Order: sequence, then structure tokens, then C-alpha cells
Amino acid sequence: MLKVIGFLLLIHSAISLIRYRKHLIYKDMADQYHIPLDILLEIIVGFALNMFFGVILDKKFTNIHLFPHKKTYDQAFQRPNFRQPGGRGGVLQSVVRDKIGNFDINN
Repeated sequence: MLKVIGFLLLIHSAISLIRYRKHLIYKDMADQYHIPLDILLEIIVGFALNMFFGVILDKKFTNIHLFPHKKTYDQAFQRPNFRQPGGRGGVLQSVVRDKIGNFDINN
């Protein structure tokens, strides 16, 4: 619920800032543009509510240091040859093998 309030505060502050900018243009004072204090406080409170209740209190943090497999980085991404594991060569290899023969370096 407080995430929604924070989001609504940010939307309202954006609309207020647009209206204030249009007012300055109408009064021909666009060169004296500064963000009013009430809109600035509304932006800060809305951002703080979204950050606190949207990120910190959800507690959906995952440990990025635990991997589902026991391989190290070098073992998981080791390639004995320089071919890309998901490149076009794997798709075209069967076609070329039928026309030319086996062209793989390892075989």
C-alpha cells in the first residue's frame, strides 16, 4: 500500500512540475526556473517510500554467490576449441558436412 502511495507521490510531483513550468512560460519567466521546495520534498518522499517499501521490505534477496552447480567459472565456460557454443556454425554444420564432409578440427 505504501509503495502505491510513493508511486502516486512521484506521479503527482511530475504533474505539478509540468504545471509549474507551463506557468513560468506563460508569465515569461522561464529563465528563472527552479524546482519549488514542496515539489522537491514530494519527489524525495515518494522516492524514499518506493525504495524503502519496494526494495528493502520485500526481502526477495537472493545470494548471488551460490551457484546451482559445483563447477568453477573456468570449468563451466571452458571450450577446447574456439567455436561459439550457440553460434550459426552449429546449425550450418550438418548441411556443410553433407556437402563437403567432416570439417571439424577435433575429428
